[in-house]
Amino acid sequence: MSDSTTDTIEEQALALLSARDQPRRRARPRVGRALAEASEHMLPIESGEIAAWRLGEGPAVLMIHGWEDDNALWGPAVDLFAQWGRPVVVIDLPGHGLSTATDATIRSAGQAVIAAAQTLGPIEAVIGHSYGCGAIIHALSHGLRVSKAVLIASPLPRTRPRKPLEVEAEPEVIARAEEIRQARAANQTEKIEAAIAGMTTPCLVVCSIDDEQTPLSNSQRLAQLWPGADLFLADQLGHRFVAQDGDVLARVVSWIEGA
Repeated sequence: MSDSTTDTIEEQALALLSARDQPRRRARPRVGRALAEASEHMLPIESGEIAAWRLGEGPAVLMIHGWEDDNALWGPAVDLFAQWGRPVVVIDLPGHGLSTATDATIRSAGQAVIAAAQTLGPIEAVIGHSYGCGAIIHALSHGLRVSKAVLIASPLPRTRPRKPLEVEAEPEVIARAEEIRQARAANQTEKIEAAIAGMTTPCLVVCSIDDEQTPLSNSQRLAQLWPGADLFLADQLGHRFVAQDGDVLARVVSWIEGA
């Protein structure tokens, strides 16, 4: 195989991965009903602006949704915190919802969390679901300071090999893309585990045993690595509904409020 052919395969593989890592937005971005009375903000980060909402005055809980989701995930949580008189801040991550920021990498997501905390604080605690957990881990590793963190259905640290790519492309391009992808995942896991092991923020790890997207072993490993972390397991709630279930949220709110 000539050098030019090798270069072309490499370029195509990288382009394939780049395109695959772009989230799909809803056709019509929305604001959850629970945030109807919240103040709206557009906060600048490197790749544009993120949409953010604050409801109430005083130390707040900052909530971060997962991949290809948005602010509306947190409707039940916003309502429950309101019963406790706890203000909340909710954001749309870069590449999601009403945010104009286009870079949806974990680094950019972490920047969004920090920007929201700095601009709309004080922030007492953070709650993340799925990809939002990675954003919180990145933010805490880069200067974010809060009293408590809740990570729900975390995809990190990864404890199983990533599923093979299911895309249409030349076999040699797919094969090279898979090599790059798996190497990146291994390197990322090593760095993330080191960061988690150095955390000082009290953490509650939440997972539904039947989660179809992020295995229980991820959350077990996360709780094992995070110094002093608590692990709370639910069942029959799947990947997304675990962040909206009343009993789970009651446990989360009680843990944050120290009740």
